[in-house]
Amino acid sequence: MRVTGADGAAAAATSAARRARIVRAATETIADYGLVGASFARIAERAEVPSTGAVCRHFKNKQELIDEVASGVLADLGQSVTARLRQETTARGALLAFLRANVEFTGSHRVRMSALLAIFTNSGFPFAAAERDRARAPIEAILRDGQARGEFRDFDPEMMASLAQSALEGLPMLLESRPELDLAAFADEVAATFDLATRREP
Repeated sequence: MRVTGADGAAAAATSAARRARIVRAATETIADYGLVGASFARIAERAEVPSTGAVCRHFKNKQELIDEVASGVLADLGQSVTARLRQETTARGALLAFLRANVEFTGSHRVRMSALLAIFTNSGFPFAAAERDRARAPIEAILRDGQARGEFRDFDPEMMASLAQSALEGLPMLLESRPELDLAAFADEVAATFDLATRREP
C-alpha cells in the first residue's frame, strides 16, 4: 500500500502526541513516586500506552525521558518569566517582575515543579556549576543593570542573585509541606525583601 504525504504527516502527528503524553505521564509519576519509583511500567500505565516498549520507542532510556521532563519545565519557566520582563522599563520593575513571575509559575505548575524538585534532589539532571551560572544569569543581569542606572545600591550582584535564586528554588519544597501556602503573600514577601535589600537610600 502506498503511503502518501498526508499519511506520513498523520503518523508523525500521532507519534508526537504520544510522546507528549508520555512526558506528561512521566512528570506526574515522578511527582507522585519520586525519581526512583517512576518506573517505565508506571509511566506506560499512566500514559495509557500498550507497554513499556511503547515508551522505549520514543525514549531510549529513563535518563533521556527525565532530561525531557526537566528541560521542558525549565524552558517554559524561562519563557514565562521573559514575557513578564518585556513589560518592564526599570530595573526595579524587572527585579520584582522576575521574582513574582517565578512564584506564580511555581504555583500554577505545582506537579511539574514537584517533579523538577524530585529530579534535582536526586541528581537526575546534569545541573553542573556552568548550568547554575546560566540559571542565575538573568537576575544577575537585572541587578547589574540596576546598579549601572543608579537604581540599586552597591552590593555584590552575584551574591544577591544567588540569594534570590535560593529563595525561589526553595518554594517547591515549601509547597510539599505546606500545600495551602498563600502564594500571593509569599510573592509579596519575596518582592519586599529584595526590594529593600537592593534599594538605594535617598
